[in-house]
Amino acid sequence: MTTPGGAAETTVFSAAGHPFTWVEVIDAARVRGEWQALQRQVAGLLSREAELSATDALPTPEATKVAGTAWRYRYRLLSADELKEWLTRYGITVPEWMAEMRRSLTDPADGLAQLPADQFDRACWVHAVCSGVLTDFARVLAEEVAVALAEQPDAAPWDHLAALPDIRKRFCSAQLREPVLAAEVHNNRVGWTSLELQMLIHPDEAVTREAAMCVAVDGRELADVAADAGAQLLQQHLLLDDADPALRTRLLAADTGELVGPLSTGSDHCVGMVLKRLAPSLDDPEVRRRAEDTVLHRALATEVNRHVHWHERL
Repeated sequence: MTTPGGAAETTVFSAAGHPFTWVEVIDAARVRGEWQALQRQVAGLLSREAELSATDALPTPEATKVAGTAWRYRYRLLSADELKEWLTRYGITVPEWMAEMRRSLTDPADGLAQLPADQFDRACWVHAVCSGVLTDFARVLAEEVAVALAEQPDAAPWDHLAALPDIRKRFCSAQLREPVLAAEVHNNRVGWTSLELQMLIHPDEAVTREAAMCVAVDGRELADVAADAGAQLLQQHLLLDDADPALRTRLLAADTGELVGPLSTGSDHCVGMVLKRLAPSLDDPEVRRRAEDTVLHRALATEVNRHVHWHERL
């Protein structure tokens, strides 16, 4: 792994007195097959970059700058000094970062780029860091180590990276007992309510107000009104927690068959009809997935907080 300034040797976290560096984070990702998947992704992006460069069709500097600005807002690196400090921490140069921003605007090619090993390793490092994948790898390794120490406090999990994924998998399976999941659903019985909605959307508020009147007063179907008004009509299935905040407030007490709106959602205006409202149940695959994710996140976070000390801000 070729990383500028030895950034890969930085201690990311420690557990039971053992420091874990980015090198070990990547080694653990190799065990899970995730680093190899990232390498294939990067090889495809580099191949696409070469194809586009040959035809003078690379994303424009303007588009690349927009992508970079959006990335900086996401990472809250608004000043030039903040960006430079962050990149230096990971041993990445500004030109390397800009190249990654440009590649982020393309799709991987089927063919794989042929580059010297050191250049390819650098591109993989830059992509792993800037995409946030490297921090995801670190969090998973921290969970694996914490769970292994919870199971065997005197163990040295850093000597047995290959065994850690199965230990974490076994721990996770033990958490997903039906009574625990049912209790989680009960605790989230409002937010995980399942809703099927029909939504009329239009940029003009007056149109949505008129549409609401046509449905509420004239008894017309929302689909017919949308067609006459040239408005967009969407069928949505979602959990209450996932609804737009402005819509969520109105949906809290809305019954089946009730008209909701008109209201503003971003740059558009909408009026909706509740077609179906169901209490959350583990029979609903989305509710079950949400319950499992919540239970596992809490259980893993508990063990990480108990056994892991973070040195890097992720």
